[in-house]
Amino acid sequence: MKYKYVIFLSLILILGACSERSAEITILHWNDFHSQNIPWVPARNNPKGHEVGGYAVFDAYLDSLQGVYPGALRVHAGDEFQGSPVCAVTKGVSQIEILNLVKPDFFTVGNHELDYSWHHLDSLRRHLARFQMYAANLIDTRNGESALPQYKIFSRNRYRFALIGLTHPELDFLTMPQNLEGIQVSDHITATRDIIHYLKRRGVRCFIIVSHMGIEYDRELARAVPDIDLIVGGHSHTYMREAEQVNGVWIVQAGDRGRYVGITRFIAGKEGIRSLEMQYVETLTANIKPSPDVAKIVNKYEEKLAEEMNRVIGELKTPWIRSSGESNIGNWIADAFRQTAGTDIAIMNNGGIRKDMPAGKITVRDIWEIAPFGNTLVTFTWTGEQLIQALNHMVKEGMSMQFSGINMILDRQKGALDVKINGKPVEPSKYYTIAANDYTVSQTHRYFGLDIPAMTETGLVDRDVLIRRVEQYPNISSHIEGRIIYQ
Repeated sequence: MKYKYVIFLSLILILGACSERSAEITILHWNDFHSQNIPWVPARNNPKGHEVGGYAVFDAYLDSLQGVYPGALRVHAGDEFQGSPVCAVTKGVSQIEILNLVKPDFFTVGNHELDYSWHHLDSLRRHLARFQMYAANLIDTRNGESALPQYKIFSRNRYRFALIGLTHPELDFLTMPQNLEGIQVSDHITATRDIIHYLKRRGVRCFIIVSHMGIEYDRELARAVPDIDLIVGGHSHTYMREAEQVNGVWIVQAGDRGRYVGITRFIAGKEGIRSLEMQYVETLTANIKPSPDVAKIVNKYEEKLAEEMNRVIGELKTPWIRSSGESNIGNWIADAFRQTAGTDIAIMNNGGIRKDMPAGKITVRDIWEIAPFGNTLVTFTWTGEQLIQALNHMVKEGMSMQFSGINMILDRQKGALDVKINGKPVEPSKYYTIAANDYTVSQTHRYFGLDIPAMTETGLVDRDVLIRRVEQYPNISSHIEGRIIYQ
């Protein structure tokens, strides 16, 4: 009897120890790489002009960090595509080949992965990718089922935890409508709750969302679903000095374009994460030897385009800096559109301007990286009354655009107070011609609260317009001119 009692007591202790099982988990994460395959010099917060990144360097940092943190997961929170000439020309094939070598353990699909269409991405993932793509809220319209795997369960020290992918809930706003044929987005909060409920019944105790939704949506999700332990974010290109906690949920993100590797380490137990710390490693090119296998793939693609892309076409006298208000690069782009199309006004969406640029030589590559999407230039007409309505909606909804041919005084509560077109007060009944890229016009209901107008195609790709503009006027000084004034 005494012997049986000892066995029984031992079993209780073992089961108790199992119930308290925990694990130390490290996630090496990045997001919004935007095909920045070659090293670059950040224009912001870089007083010494350090060169960073490029995929061969980035991969070398990942390898080095995995030597420090054995078993660390490589986690990509989306938007690998778009940003470089190579990605645009190959329609993402270059990035899939590179990621096959980098080997992310988890990759959430971002909105820009769909810029060449869902059908194209689906073909790449089925026939070329050697890593899996995830999105719990992406639905196949043919059968109503998930278009991609929703989650993956990992184990450390026999402790099971799950990574769940979520793509942006506003894909219909973030890409051209035709790119979404075959898929639709379901409610991300409901999808998260359902998956966590399902996995809890299967013994999973820690839930990590790999989100390509942006910091504000991540905070909203944390408030709605407190069962989440950690959100590894993307989309908003947020540099976070430290991990943020909302409703008990940790949130991290690692900037963009591979300047940093995010390192998030935590101890997880029966009740989820006990303690967590997040830090960055800046991918300084001077401090590491690039990964040779990744460098080989990068160089293979870059060499095909190098002669044309590295051609110097102008000189920038003042840095181009993007802004949510009026920006000097926005003024220059909108001016180029208006003067090329011969319209009264031109509009440029801020989201289509993809990088800042320091003063210096301007190459063809620079323009491709500023305007990588290959949108076409179109024209349309609005009456003065429609224009005022559009501006009022823009201000009310917190949207912001870049303009040419128009000056305005705006009030965040009252809307447009004073609008002049080419120096003259706007006339409500007069028709005005407007130039913009086709994406902006396809989203006029979101940006401006108006129906999509009839468009006239110019047959010109926006970046080609900008390249020609630099070639025609190669010495460029751009300034903020008071075209948009908030009072």
